[in-house]
Amino acid sequence: MSTEPLRRLIERWRADDTSTYRTWFLWEERLKNFRSIRRGIEQVVDAIEAGTFGNVYKGSVLETVVGSIAEQRQIFKGADHAFLWKPKLRIPDIYEDRENQAAFGRFLDVCACCRTEEHVLQAIRQLDGKSIKGLGPAAANLLYFLHPTLVPPSNTAIVKGFNALTGAKVKLGRWTEYLAMREGVLRLNQEHRDLLSNDLGAVAGLLFDIGSGRYVAPQGMTMPSRSPPGGGPRTRARGRGAGGPGPGGGQRNGRDAHRGPGMAAGPGARTRIRRLDRGERPRTVLGRRPPRGPLS
Repeated sequence: MSTEPLRRLIERWRADDTSTYRTWFLWEERLKNFRSIRRGIEQVVDAIEAGTFGNVYKGSVLETVVGSIAEQRQIFKGADHAFLWKPKLRIPDIYEDRENQAAFGRFLDVCACCRTEEHVLQAIRQLDGKSIKGLGPAAANLLYFLHPTLVPPSNTAIVKGFNALTGAKVKLGRWTEYLAMREGVLRLNQEHRDLLSNDLGAVAGLLFDIGSGRYVAPQGMTMPSRSPPGGGPRTRARGRGAGGPGPGGGQRNGRDAHRGPGMAAGPGARTRIRRLDRGERPRTVLGRRPPRGPLS
């Protein structure tokens, strides 16, 4: 089937003043907090390594970081739910189980240090191998702020939009399902790169709006069966910087040109970000060599 109906939908979506593309992706304040959220993630890693993270979500540095993400505009609303402690289910099991907590910290540390797709995917698969109860692809929302060109955000509406657009049957809560969706998102983004961005927040915003019912997916759409010549998303991005020259990187068009990595939100989130900024930066992880070996 022709991709023209989808292209027309994307063009209409980009021009709509109420779309996530206009209200969030092109929002100037969006660019301001990537650095602070990255610093907050580093502080989570330091607290876990030092044994000072604690055994509760409330009041932890993780609450500060995830809360600042959750208070972004609609696309990240509820991002903190996955990390809230559910006492009856005793999940996510990173508060009471020290070994699981340490594995989560190493996962974040590897992803904060590495610069390639290969290392990010390896870290995800190794974390998945730990089978930590209640800790699933919601953590991808943390990784997005570390690697916006490699890791798309994930929530119920994004998954629903992806399934509606592609005819897939991706399920929530499993890393294997998320990674399969990620492959499709990268192919979709590559197919319509001139209308989107290599910051995967743009295509995630499109899927979010479709999944939220704001737009109807064209009927009969199918994903390309393989990546185009020249190295598609299934090709390991060895040597490709995870962040590129800012989240927009590569080709840019119009207001899609990013000025640097960042993210911002309303007054509550700004307060959280200021709290992160006031904290002493534990170390500069960007200059460190990516850790080697398994996370165990």
